[in-house]
Amino acid sequence: MSIHLPDALFVAQRTFQYDYIYVDALFLLVWIGILLWRREYKALAFGAAIAPMIYLIDAVVWWNASAGAHYPLGTHIREYWIGNIQVARPLGALWLRKFGADFMMTISYALYAFPWLWIVFREIRQVRSFSKPTLLWTALWLTFWLLVPAISRALPIDDTPVVAVRYMYSQFPLWLANLVVGYGVLAIFYRHRLRWVGWLFLIGVIGSLVMEMPLYVFHIRPANFLFLLFEGVFLLNQGIPWLFLLTDKLLDRSP
Repeated sequence: MSIHLPDALFVAQRTFQYDYIYVDALFLLVWIGILLWRREYKALAFGAAIAPMIYLIDAVVWWNASAGAHYPLGTHIREYWIGNIQVARPLGALWLRKFGADFMMTISYALYAFPWLWIVFREIRQVRSFSKPTLLWTALWLTFWLLVPAISRALPIDDTPVVAVRYMYSQFPLWLANLVVGYGVLAIFYRHRLRWVGWLFLIGVIGSLVMEMPLYVFHIRPANFLFLLFEGVFLLNQGIPWLFLLTDKLLDRSP
């Protein structure tokens, strides 16, 4: 018996003003500055190493990949409308504006999320639970991402509307396999430290909600509780087991 899941679970849409990208870049510089000030060099390098891969997947692979037979012919996984004009393939005059949107949603995202994960991974390995640094870095990230849309709406720098849509129906089997297999492998490696596995899953949910909640608060993402729940479970958790293993077993062997 097949299980039918609502189509809305697989359509990630954002609607924002273009100056959101400028404000996000400003806060990203502040975030990087704080990481440097706190000497979180490895955390920043971790994010910088992953950022090009995130860009390649979203801005290149998904941009050029068909969304599948589930959607109308010619639909790609990633679609943009900038100034009410759909960005074409091959790219035309809107290529630079598309790059700005791609940068915000891939490079900037990676430079927030993955340094944060590096720090949280370290805290889990050393403290084995939530710690003060984990709470402080999480609160700082959430604060910045709440301020970005608020300032974007308040300042009339560039109110050009941007609609970004990601059609993920064809990617769901891969996401599900990454989650199930990843946490299965993690449970095997850390069978004597299963608390770590539980903390890591919870961290994945928290990180995803930090990214999603500002989008809902400022109506950038259409209100959909099921989608929020879906993203909370899958968005980061499909990658966290592999990243934690990479970090713990190879990149950072310190206790």
